[in-house]
Amino acid sequence: MQTQCSKCGGKGKQVKHACKTCGGARVVRAEETYTVHIERGASKGTRINFENEGEQSPDYEAGDLVVQLLEREPQLWEDEADRCDGNFFRRKGKDLFWREVLSLREAWMGDWSRNLTHMDGHIVRLGRKRGQVVQPGLVEVVKGEGMPIYHKEQDESSSGGDDFGALHVEYVVVLPDQMDKGMEKEFWEIWDKHRRKAKIDLETEQGRPVRKQEL
Repeated sequence: MQTQCSKCGGKGKQVKHACKTCGGARVVRAEETYTVHIERGASKGTRINFENEGEQSPDYEAGDLVVQLLEREPQLWEDEADRCDGNFFRRKGKDLFWREVLSLREAWMGDWSRNLTHMDGHIVRLGRKRGQVVQPGLVEVVKGEGMPIYHKEQDESSSGGDDFGALHVEYVVVLPDQMDKGMEKEFWEIWDKHRRKAKIDLETEQGRPVRKQEL
């Protein structure tokens, strides 16, 4: 049976007069503080290396200290000054995604505006003029309002400036659960009048087959 020497650790020699600080191990454990600089637009999984700052020993060359970035889940703000819609953006690469909810009136009639507070505090204005219709599920692409493009992902032809991705806004239209009788009557009369004036055939508009007239 063979085993490693518990006194010398298999080195074949032993420190006769051990240092009181390291106990003869030639190294001591201590806490070190490092400052991590995160580039704008760095994505989840980005690795930052501190060369030769890993485990150290006189017997081998020190390795690297590797810091890997993670993304924190969206959290509600405790202070009103920290309120930011950008906390709830979803990210995919250099682009950001946001879901905006509209009422039936806003989607159909237009004449509305929204202010989105971005992560750095600036305002992104969304809106439609009167008469501009928003279809359910429509995705509006706002260029230049996404994440800063990480310098390692920029093309060689890029000027190296603050280039940004896009903000994708998906519109969700919420229909009312019910209408009162007066509203339903007025709505139907207006729609029926418009349908007759424009000569809209509901069956044709809905893709139904045209009925053959009986002789």
